[in-house]
Amino acid sequence: MGRGNKSFSLIKCGSQAYLQSDLFKASGLVEHAFSTRSGGCSSGNLASLNMAFHTEDSVDNVLENRRRFFNLFKADYRQIVSAIQVHGTEIAVFDKNHKGEGALPHSATRSCDALVTTEPGLILSAYAADCQLLYFCALDRPLVALAHAGKQGALGRIGPQVVNYLQEQFQVKPDRLLVAMSPAVCWCCYQVGSGDAAAFRLAGWNGQPYLEPAAEDKFNLDLVAINLDQLLTAGVNHDNIAISELCTSCNPDLFYSYRRDRGITGRMIGFIVLKSEVTG
Repeated sequence: MGRGNKSFSLIKCGSQAYLQSDLFKASGLVEHAFSTRSGGCSSGNLASLNMAFHTEDSVDNVLENRRRFFNLFKADYRQIVSAIQVHGTEIAVFDKNHKGEGALPHSATRSCDALVTTEPGLILSAYAADCQLLYFCALDRPLVALAHAGKQGALGRIGPQVVNYLQEQFQVKPDRLLVAMSPAVCWCCYQVGSGDAAAFRLAGWNGQPYLEPAAEDKFNLDLVAINLDQLLTAGVNHDNIAISELCTSCNPDLFYSYRRDRGITGRMIGFIVLKSEVTG
């Protein structure tokens, strides 16, 4: 199946830069972004806008980086919501009572890789450094979701699981969803071992463009193609999907990459929030 036909734009604000989906921006329903590594205070391998505590960075650096980034959107970094990401497929609903969970060290209380809310003004966030983030926005009612879709998420079909959950729990039809797919590691930069390759083959992801032999006992995996095809099969319209074609590994000036940097690296943040004036 073909790639989505809507792009992401790189927006520069002084020393900082971030990406936004043109499709989501045109909807007028949400504020959202995916950060780059530019414009922060972290140093060394984590230079400069590291957004995650689960790195070798100091807490003070991460908090200052979050403050700088969310100031661009006139938002309070102390009120963002995030979960403990476990590379799974669990989905959790968040409301105003969860405001600030994950904003400060050890304040995240729920383990999941997909967050859902119907609460205007509640900022859902997630972190990545090669994995893909999937942003969801319903067209018929105030509802957004954000999913962390890495290797295990794709294998567990987290994209379709979110689509099905929104339909079953909130009566949102798949063809009434907008979905944006963040930058992620591209297939030529992402190699997996024979065990992972066998698991993806068993799940039906065999041959081009999904899985191709590379070096001995190594295979190139196209995470983006798998996530996209899963969304399309789940009923999301092709014209309602936006994809960033930027690879996190190929662009060291813009992004952290866990594989390129051999695990010693920072994380980007993605967030989505329903605009307060949206009432459905």
